[in-house]
Amino acid sequence: MDVEKLLTYSGYAVSLIVSGVGAAVLAGFLFPPYIPPRFRILFGVILVLYGVYRFVTLRIKQTRKDEDEGLL
Repeated sequence: MDVEKLLTYSGYAVSLIVSGVGAAVLAGFLFPPYIPPRFRILFGVILVLYGVYRFVTLRIKQTRKDEDEGLL
């Protein structure tokens, strides 16, 4: 396996992990009960959105690369 594919797969894995941690924070599994709920919700939403952003940007980069290779 080449390095580029390894980096792409690790990028997808990181985006899924970040989104999963965000979902766990939203569900209340990772923060202790004395943390204010508004902070927990805000932090969880930010993590989920960042994971989705990473996934979408990686996907766009991959499709552009595939299109460029197809044109050559």
